[in-house]
Amino acid sequence: MARIGRKKRRKSSNKMTGSTPSASLAAMAPVIESKGIFQTIHQQVVIPQKTLDYRPTDKLVLITLSMLAGNQTISEVNWKLRVDKPLLLAFGYTQCPDQSTLQDTLDAATSESVEQLKGVEVSLFAHHNLFQRQFQQDGEADQLLTIDFDLSAQPSSKRAEKATKGYFAKRKNSYGRQLARISVASTAEVVVDQLYRGNMLSCAAFKEMVHEMEKVLNLGEKSTRRRIRLRLDGGFGTDENINFALSRGYHLLMKVYSGNRARKLAKSIDNWEPAPTTRQQKNGESATREVAWLMNPHRYCRKTRQIAIRTPKPKNKAGYSYRVIVTTDLTGSLDEILNDYDARSGIPESVFCQDNQGLAARKRRKQSFCAQQMLMHLTTIAHNLCVWIKQWTIDAIEFHRQCDQWVSEILQQLKIETDEAKDLFENSIALLKQRGIKRLIHQLFCVSGELFINKGRLRRIVFSPGYPLMNRIVVAFSALLADDSIQITVGET
Repeated sequence: MARIGRKKRRKSSNKMTGSTPSASLAAMAPVIESKGIFQTIHQQVVIPQKTLDYRPTDKLVLITLSMLAGNQTISEVNWKLRVDKPLLLAFGYTQCPDQSTLQDTLDAATSESVEQLKGVEVSLFAHHNLFQRQFQQDGEADQLLTIDFDLSAQPSSKRAEKATKGYFAKRKNSYGRQLARISVASTAEVVVDQLYRGNMLSCAAFKEMVHEMEKVLNLGEKSTRRRIRLRLDGGFGTDENINFALSRGYHLLMKVYSGNRARKLAKSIDNWEPAPTTRQQKNGESATREVAWLMNPHRYCRKTRQIAIRTPKPKNKAGYSYRVIVTTDLTGSLDEILNDYDARSGIPESVFCQDNQGLAARKRRKQSFCAQQMLMHLTTIAHNLCVWIKQWTIDAIEFHRQCDQWVSEILQQLKIETDEAKDLFENSIALLKQRGIKRLIHQLFCVSGELFINKGRLRRIVFSPGYPLMNRIVVAFSALLADDSIQITVGET
């Protein structure tokens, strides 16, 4: 009988050249590897699941990579990430599992897995955050650093674990959970994310959030907490919470929870001053609200100043709604404090919005509470990684622009005169500073091109021509990858 031989599998080549719609994201692979971002996940997270072709942590890394690649849901991995072999190879993967396999890994996560991934998030923040850079600047000891707190509704199925009825804007009788977030106002970094039941109130979550923030930011000493200002809306502003924050040494800028108390305190005011909002100032509109200092403010455990605000009720022109702002700033003018609080209105909401639009955070929903927490922490890691990559690139441009040889090579490659070099570098930095998470992912991480990979390492990237501001993009990536000896060029039109 003839013996049928098994067909030998061809050995994979060490070299690969291929086109990818995310060549600019692939350029981040050497930087992410050198910083040990994904390696930390492999080292610290354990999910009780068998390892066949992929480790469970590999699947967590690929879910994070799909977020950075602009995938809106995990199911899109099948149609976008799995077929993008050059991008996968740049990050050290030869293939990607099916989306159902990724879902199974999330469902297999336990509460211990969630705590371990949370530890990864805290560890990465401790090593790479921009907050400490500002906190430790010389000569800035008297400058307060602002931290924002907020809650965001996360609608879900009625059958989802710990999904309850709660406040969901423009969604009556909806079920879901609440995402509590602490973020740094100046850098847009996420410090803490906590997932709660849908009926959780801001005031009830405040103390736990403060304790979590102190662990992450290492605010164990009262002298350190005196440099932090908490900026919060009225949902957090109960007497108990205000006294709790003041007793721990924090500075405050927040609204009082009770509207009835605000109305009673405002009765003693005779001289109201018009105070236009930021939008009204930009559009040249007349002010609809009025403000005044409270001469007999409510007493707390530390000295504060309080501002009363009244605005006309839309359904009752003769009536007003009242609010009171509490501040520990004892020297600032009324306009300065009011404008400072008005600046809050766009920042926490913007951080949530950037994640919802750029990382599609709300579109990834899991019935299991642990699985949803895993997605939450992966989204937070992806969010902070975008913020850090942007700053790493800016720092790289600032550093390498001082090197005459590197500058001459860039100018020669782009065929730009020496006199235009300063504007080119400034414009490249401005390109990065002007982009939040959404535009960073959909514009700068999705520049198509061709990758040249040899022995598992990225060696060369040729970006597709025709993209707007391509010269600035080339400068940014050339500076970021200068130490990795990766050549950045633009293809011919």
